[in-house]
Amino acid sequence: MKPLAYGAVGLLAVLLALYGGSRWLTWRAERAFPPLGRFATVDGVRLHYVEAGSGPAVVLLHGANGALQDFTTTIMPALSRRYRVIALDRPGHGHSQRPPQAGTPAAQAELLRGLLRQLGVDRPVLVGFSWSGALVLSYALRHQAELDGIVLLAGTAYPWAAPVDLKWRLPAWPILGDLAVEILVQPLAVLVSAGAVAASFAPGPVPASFGGAPWPLALRPGSFRANAEDVRNLKPALAEQSPHYGRLALPIVLLTGDRDTVVGPDTHSRPLAKTLPHAELIVVPDAGHLLPYSHPEATIAAIDRARAGRSPRSQPQDR
Repeated sequence: MKPLAYGAVGLLAVLLALYGGSRWLTWRAERAFPPLGRFATVDGVRLHYVEAGSGPAVVLLHGANGALQDFTTTIMPALSRRYRVIALDRPGHGHSQRPPQAGTPAAQAELLRGLLRQLGVDRPVLVGFSWSGALVLSYALRHQAELDGIVLLAGTAYPWAAPVDLKWRLPAWPILGDLAVEILVQPLAVLVSAGAVAASFAPGPVPASFGGAPWPLALRPGSFRANAEDVRNLKPALAEQSPHYGRLALPIVLLTGDRDTVVGPDTHSRPLAKTLPHAELIVVPDAGHLLPYSHPEATIAAIDRARAGRSPRSQPQDR
């Protein structure tokens, strides 16, 4: 029995060490990326946002594994010279609370609408990066008369063929999922993060600005669960809303990298441009997924074009 007892004690020590390491990594992430802006309560949910500049409104929405620092460290300073710019931590991400049933683009769109009403924002351009492409499309389908336009930055628009990755399904498993999220996600992610980041920027290099990326916040247990729920719910949400895209008549700009392997242009941006002839499709050559970091000038230009508006008779441009 002694070897068994020693083994149990050893396993418990390892689990406690991993748990302590995860708590320390959470503390370090929140110390490195503290709240930058203000908080507003919408339908009982405390949302963290940053606002800068004046003029027509532009609202920036981050993707999975992100937070509002994806914009404050990249395009927001330049945009705020001529726009009123608002960047939001989506529910459960960054420093925003996560209420129940907030894991769909539609639910998050309604919370965003409540925040914009509270802030007195009139006819903004909504900019959705990656996962948030689905969010701005959902918002536009319900409330397009309230918007001046939308921009999808490597944005999701249609369900994809591959199954949802195991790491996003695992947190929904009882006991084992909780154990993995609480003690394994952060230590393992530290080991593999460099390769994952490089793949997101491929074929280009990782820019220096990515040093300010808030990805450590996304590895905290609560945020990882929120990401996992968001991703698990994304495919069915896109399957439900995508047949209705033809109703959209507002200015739309689609910016995508032709080498994006995370949100592929042939699955998302190009089919959406065919569905919406008045949309403008801009394909950045030799670009990967993380466009606000790798191509900030092209990102800002896409937002300018959406704000300027385009004729419904214009044809999509693939350039």
